[in-house]
Amino acid sequence: MSNDRDPFEVFSEDTLKRAEEMCAGFSDSLSLDRRGQTTFYEGAVSDLSGPVSNAVPVTVADSGKSASLTLISRKALNKCREALLVYRIPPGRDAKLIGNHVETRHGRRSEDYEEGNEVFITTFNIVADAGRR
Repeated sequence: MSNDRDPFEVFSEDTLKRAEEMCAGFSDSLSLDRRGQTTFYEGAVSDLSGPVSNAVPVTVADSGKSASLTLISRKALNKCREALLVYRIPPGRDAKLIGNHVETRHGRRSEDYEEGNEVFITTFNIVADAGRR
């Protein structure tokens, strides 16, 4: 994430518009859940090669230790070579990241397999910060 180029020069107007549209659906009252050193945020991830309506709600787990994040979803995600991840960082700031992820896997806990409560996990590799101005 050491790319210091202006996102308005790097990303297309369509990509930046998608990020804004995804942020518009977030509540200002999102909560944080802290377990150990990991911080959890609510957000959405979208495959940039598909329509904006394909945004999938995710929980973003940030350990702050690497240039990747863990995404937790209720829907299986296919491998994506270019994705937009948007999530709200209190107080009222939005993170907008471009990256990629592998296909999700099932969670490892027994409750992650319960009918109607399936949990899917993947790693989102950050390529660039589309929200930095």
